[in-house]
Amino acid sequence: MNRMFAFSALVGQDNLKLALILSVINLGLGGVLIRGEKGMAKSTTVRALSALLAEQAVVAGCRYGCDPDQNELWCDDCRERSAGKNLPEKPPGGIAIGGH
Repeated sequence: MNRMFAFSALVGQDNLKLALILSVINLGLGGVLIRGEKGMAKSTTVRALSALLAEQAVVAGCRYGCDPDQNELWCDDCRERSAGKNLPEKPPGGIAIGGH
């Protein structure tokens, strides 16, 4: 049984929720490091927020989630894969972030 909790229904962890919201708004923050005792709803909070996010196209296999349409912003790995294997200008994309 896979239960999904609404982000707005989670009680407490206000600093965690704020940090996650800010990281979604401003990708330049570079992410959020979450730590705490077992049972503090860390994973539940992240999953609840991810359910609210729209799906985005990302370069397939990219660990950083590069946008296939913005090759000027690609990570070094995507640039190397594109140049080294004589791939088209865009490596193949996939859907990865947000949604389910």
